[in-house]
Amino acid sequence: MEWNRCAASWVGSNIAYIPGSSRPTDGAVSTLLARAGVCRDFAHLTVALLRANGIPARVVAVYAPGLDPMDFHAVVEACLDDAWYVVDPTCLAPRSSLVRITTGADAADTAFLTVVTGSVDLTTMQIGAVVEPALPTDSMSDLVQLR
Repeated sequence: MEWNRCAASWVGSNIAYIPGSSRPTDGAVSTLLARAGVCRDFAHLTVALLRANGIPARVVAVYAPGLDPMDFHAVVEACLDDAWYVVDPTCLAPRSSLVRITTGADAADTAFLTVVTGSVDLTTMQIGAVVEPALPTDSMSDLVQLR
């Protein structure tokens, strides 16, 4: 449980969440030096810190009820005692309400859209996820697994 509090709390306390502050190709070192980023950057840095401490970790793209505005969200899963537990260093949405989209080593593995040649214009996107009766509360000290 200590890994959950340490890596995620350090990143969440020391990195500013600033939309538009990073590029899609920025990695953990860029985020650490800039001390700013978005959920993808928070996830990359948390994964790097966990792996540096010998803890297997991966990036997970999720739908996150409670995120405002509703959008894709990047979180981390870390392996402890042969089980994977979710960590959200941004603390923007309750972990028990997250819905997995894809899992990978980093954000490049979890991209929801890839264009090999040519170009694509995303003109609209609508995402909806509801937790009833209400969003659960979240505690950083709780171990939570994605379904």
